Amino acid sequence: MHKFDEFIHKELAPHLGPGERIEQTGFLYTKPLKQVVVSGGLSLMGDGYFFAALTRRRMFVIATEMGFASLKMMNKELGEILYADIESIKPGGFLNQKMFTLELKDGRMLVFRLNTLAAHYASGQKRFIETLIQFHQAAG
Repeated sequence: MHKFDEFIHKELAPHLGPGERIEQTGFLYTKPLKQVVVSGGLSLMGDGYFFAALTRRRMFVIATEMGFASLKMMNKELGEILYADIESIKPGGFLNQKMFTLELKDGRMLVFRLNTLAAHYASGQKRFIETLIQFHQAAG
């Protein structure tokens, strides 16, 4: 298990219900690739990064930030999205740069991005979107 996976498990352990366990981990961000390219990579620093975890009931996101040289293992804020609250999941992207849009039943739209090559941040990176869609369908 990666050190970042261990961090995710440690942070979420007190929030899991009876019999609930983390099935998949991921590393997500919300910054558009165009913004990163235009800024020469400077926009990579700061907020807009999330450790994520999927259980059979919900998706957790742990807000963190990127430091000068690497991702910080910090929990700035914890959020959760029940699959029952998701109206639809729209995957997209190209090559290793993937994205998905969550349309929530309350009308909000959340857009997350991930790089499938960033598996050193989360062991479930390559299958995160696929697993999210499967769990949402199973809960529906």
